[in-house]
Amino acid sequence: MTVTAEAPAQPLTTHFLHHFDLAYGMVLELAEDFDNETARLAPAPHKPLVWFLGHLICATDYFSTLHQGTESLVTEEFSRHYAGNDNNDWSWGPSLAEMIELYQQVHARMRAFVAGLRPEDLDSESPLEPFGDDRLKNLGKALSIIQMHDAYHCGQIGCLRVALGKSVPF
Repeated sequence: MTVTAEAPAQPLTTHFLHHFDLAYGMVLELAEDFDNETARLAPAPHKPLVWFLGHLICATDYFSTLHQGTESLVTEEFSRHYAGNDNNDWSWGPSLAEMIELYQQVHARMRAFVAGLRPEDLDSESPLEPFGDDRLKNLGKALSIIQMHDAYHCGQIGCLRVALGKSVPF
């Protein structure tokens, strides 16, 4: 399927974009007053901010490779480190500024794709086999899951902020 960013936004697409941008903006706002050191801190049982950013980058990047056919923006090592939940070495990886930049890049790439969707596109299926979750094969379902995934982790980042003595900005 070829989708261009120039296509006029449909009401359903506008709805998806609103929620996709909302969770994205919340993540960025929750990350605003962290620095490289505090972004790697996480009192048990929390994960640090760098993990959340890396995890969200991996999920959105995977969606793009699955449904847009794009090359991954992250290395396999990055994905192994942040995609799952079993790593605890938070000293590894890009700086906080680099993580935020990568999060912005992967969001912008997917946002341009979503902006060009038509309602009938939401029923399309990826020609690639999804890894671990068949719900990701269908474009509409995968898009909903990505939005819910980001919003879910916003709540966890909010809990991390409280655990670190920070307030939640909204």
